[in-house]
Amino acid sequence: MCLQEVYTKNWDDTYDHWFKREGYGAQMFQSVYKSHGVSVSWNKERFEVVDQLCVRMDGTEQVCGEKLETDNVALIVVLRFTEEDKDAGLVVSNTHLYWKPSACFERLQQQVLLQRAVRKMQDKYPKYACISCGDYNTTPDDAGYALLTMPRPVTLNEWQLDNLLPQTQADEEDSDESDSAKPLSYSEMAAAGTCAETDESISKRRKLEDEEREIEQQLQRDTQRVEQLVNTMQEEGQVLKSCYGTYADVDPSYRTEQWKGEPVYTNYSLWKGTLDYIFYSPSKLAVHEVLSLPKEDKLMPGIPNDKFSSDHVSLVARFGFNR
Repeated sequence: MCLQEVYTKNWDDTYDHWFKREGYGAQMFQSVYKSHGVSVSWNKERFEVVDQLCVRMDGTEQVCGEKLETDNVALIVVLRFTEEDKDAGLVVSNTHLYWKPSACFERLQQQVLLQRAVRKMQDKYPKYACISCGDYNTTPDDAGYALLTMPRPVTLNEWQLDNLLPQTQADEEDSDESDSAKPLSYSEMAAAGTCAETDESISKRRKLEDEEREIEQQLQRDTQRVEQLVNTMQEEGQVLKSCYGTYADVDPSYRTEQWKGEPVYTNYSLWKGTLDYIFYSPSKLAVHEVLSLPKEDKLMPGIPNDKFSSDHVSLVARFGFNR
């Protein structure tokens, strides 16, 4: 079981005691500056822990040379079967990626970091299957989803690539330049009685040209960074499948062409859409069942409510090993 945004107080007061009472082992990894984290729990009669790794998702200097400040974390737990084939097991990861909608570039850095950590564990336990769970804060039409699930090489569309460009402060602020900051037009100078540029207008024009040149150069640098990150993800990340990736085939009422076969929502609050996933390695695992999602009339106008304690619905899958 993988949980995100587990508050430390709730873990200490409730979850940890409950898991122990019910015969589950459990680990939680907390963010540094936040009062919550992620957890992984398992049935101790079926699994034993053989390894684990805590990942701070801001350590992205090794990915693209810059450190993030999101305080996101991931937890990887390696589980071995206790009674069945002891050479078989699971590498289970759980994460909660950066929430900001415009931060596709930052989330992709985090995905690369997580994939490297998972691969490190898989190299140690090559016979073990991979299950990666979490709130990826990524919709199924985002580049991050495509780069996790599509066969190589992945061709991203223009919209996906544009969304991956790093956001600047200027991008996020809707500030308008004042009229005094704009260079004089030909008609404005003519109306003033001269068609010759004044010293003031020359200075403003040159400043504008310098700014446009810097913007173009920054765009080229950012485009190169995006291309490098996309290439790294394709070279190092394994191709996974989403357990709910064909959910619309099971329940056509959830179909939306924009999001392929994924559900219309896993988050149902002021914003409604799909952000949560159970990814798995299809070479070793097959999905036998998934839990049906609650109908929309049970969630309106939004959750949490008296029946659902979170603004995200639960995703549950039953797996079998490929033999």
